[in-house]
Amino acid sequence: MDVQDLKFRAYFIVVALFGLLIFIFAIKNISWELWYFYLFWVILFTFIEMQPISLNIKGKYSLSFPLSLAVLMIYGTWFCIIVSGIAIILADTIGKRGWKKILFNCSQFSISIFIAGTVYIKLSPPTSELFAINEHILPFVAAAATDIVINFLLVEIIISLSSKIPLFSVIKMDWEMVALFLFSLAPIGLLMAILYTNEPWSTVLVVPLLLLAHNSFENYLRLRKQARTTIELLADVVDKRDPYTASHSSRVAAYAEKIGSEMGLPYERVEALGMAGMVHDVGKVAITNDILQKPGRLSDSEFSQMKMHPETGYNILCPLDIYKDLLLYVLYHHERMDGKGYPRGLAGRYIPLGARILAVADSFDAMTSDRPYRTAMSGEEAINELINNSGKQFDPEVVDAFLSVWEKEKQARGEENK
Repeated sequence: MDVQDLKFRAYFIVVALFGLLIFIFAIKNISWELWYFYLFWVILFTFIEMQPISLNIKGKYSLSFPLSLAVLMIYGTWFCIIVSGIAIILADTIGKRGWKKILFNCSQFSISIFIAGTVYIKLSPPTSELFAINEHILPFVAAAATDIVINFLLVEIIISLSSKIPLFSVIKMDWEMVALFLFSLAPIGLLMAILYTNEPWSTVLVVPLLLLAHNSFENYLRLRKQARTTIELLADVVDKRDPYTASHSSRVAAYAEKIGSEMGLPYERVEALGMAGMVHDVGKVAITNDILQKPGRLSDSEFSQMKMHPETGYNILCPLDIYKDLLLYVLYHHERMDGKGYPRGLAGRYIPLGARILAVADSFDAMTSDRPYRTAMSGEEAINELINNSGKQFDPEVVDAFLSVWEKEKQARGEENK
């Protein structure tokens, strides 16, 4: 068992024990005379928990978050812990997610609700009313933010340890989408608490709103997946036309993502770089085979046709509004820092960073691949070409980032060969 596995087990045990202690303490501090209230909320929670949405690489989030906020404000911390805990156990058991996931999910919810409830109680002024929005809005916001942050971190840490991906990398991948998801749902919890103060059973009116939110997020994520699938299919079409560039697009995508990560770019920009790398040459579908696969040097007229492929690719991809950023990366990936590139002759910082990254990734893979008119360079030869053309053809910062990636991969290969 390696160190990472030990860390995973230790973290799992700590969260499970802490969460179970809170859950047991909650059982001792509630009145079971309100069993019918528990039953109603457990059924509602369970139904919502059984409709999770995958927002990240392994984690799933449900729409139970606004319910837990509402129950926290209406009935208190212990009631909320019991209801959410039982619902999670039921939903995960029905979903056959395994006892480890059931235990962890129940525990991390107990911990996040307990801390959020403590914050809410500490900040709430004493009042005879059940819920007065003018007095409780700030405690609500603080409790919601606390619940989101604690829940998010507990989940991200377990994903990091189980996937053996650095925690900061996992957080960068997920935080924007998760924050959007949870913060957009928080007002629904506030609405439920307000409705409850007027007529307790009116809270069920919020259920259609939750289902609408669920469908909206699910459709958005489905659209993203479909767009990515379309991009991968387009890249495959291009690569299959030329046996000499087979898998070129996927390698460029991988290099571009590694460079972007090395430069500390946000996950969504790294993702866009990967997809742009997959389709950077899609415009070549309009280039005839006699030019695309010509074994010798292209004539001026043939090269003029070849130079049209970035704009052709841009026009092909324009309908994919969901990935607008990558369109410019595709359009400008043959621009040069000295302004001698194409199609616009842009120079320096006028070239989008993503296009500058693609230029390095594309050139390196092209140099290290066999082509009809030449044999492949070695990796070291291609690296020297990048260095020699740094500041003229390539962005020096991007070249430096690629050199770091290259050195890390060399070290990793050296370790594997030992």
